[in-house]
Amino acid sequence: MLRKTFVIIPIILLALSGCSSKSKDAAVTGAAPTVGAPAAPAATPTDTTTPQACPTAQTRKLAKTRFIANAGLAAGAFHRYIYSPYRKGAFKSGAKGQKRAIVKAAAAGLFALDQLRRAKANVQADPGLCKVLSAPLQKLSATMKVLVDKLKRGEIDPTTIGAASGALEATRGTAGSAGAGFKDKNVPSNMIGG
Repeated sequence: MLRKTFVIIPIILLALSGCSSKSKDAAVTGAAPTVGAPAAPAATPTDTTTPQACPTAQTRKLAKTRFIANAGLAAGAFHRYIYSPYRKGAFKSGAKGQKRAIVKAAAAGLFALDQLRRAKANVQADPGLCKVLSAPLQKLSATMKVLVDKLKRGEIDPTTIGAASGALEATRGTAGSAGAGFKDKNVPSNMIGG
């Protein structure tokens, strides 16, 4: 059973990462992308770009409620599968179940990134939240992306984990002051890979 998990989870991670070696090679070498591969943009925007303009009226129903749910799920996944195991020493060399803990942390990181993407979409749909939370969410997403990239390579960086935790708590505080405070939501283990 454990052997199947170690085979299935990396496959899921590769599928979720959405990276195609053909489109990577084309982007690196400057060759024309193959049929079916997305064209490489001329200049890739960074996560430090200015957030989109905020709407003047709400463009999505229940945007604040959806934001609270998405942010809570992202925070819950981060704390349960990344931060707590790190604090307990599950990622240390020689720890029992170290590889499994790292794989679960990477999967949880991908899940959290998806929830943050959804949370950003909901923030962009609400004028009040947009003005207050666009920048903190953008910073949190960028920090989480760096952490996930390292976890996918099997690297454990205490500085990055600490930075992600700090960015999450800063976003939580800002959201609370905007009337959209969120708490960690329990993520079902089957959503992270068992």
